[in-house]
Amino acid sequence: MVDSNQEPVQSESGTKKRKPSHGKAAGGGKEGAGAVKSLPVRKDNTAVKGQGSAKSATAPKGQTLAKLKRFLKGSWSELKKVHWPNKREIITFTIVVLLAVLIVAVMIFVVDSILSKALEFIIPK
Repeated sequence: MVDSNQEPVQSESGTKKRKPSHGKAAGGGKEGAGAVKSLPVRKDNTAVKGQGSAKSATAPKGQTLAKLKRFLKGSWSELKKVHWPNKREIITFTIVVLLAVLIVAVMIFVVDSILSKALEFIIPK
């Protein structure tokens, strides 16, 4: 296994070998894949609670209900902004979709028939 902290070096035989990098940090001096994030630390070198972990195990019941209420309120306000189509628009859009489906079906049928006849001509039964 090759250590990711090594730089490729061209050897005399023409193959690439890896040489350990010197004077660089464990991540090779680059941020990105494989980089370890450091957690926030207080001045007395103790980790800050709540930050760095994905979520706390459980939230207080009152806080959860407040978040749910806020979510539902926001969802309702977004639904009020939606343009709901009336009956006439729904009928018009449905007809447009059905016509588009019919046109595509006819096109597929025509192309399939042409290709079938072409294959029958090329490969007789």
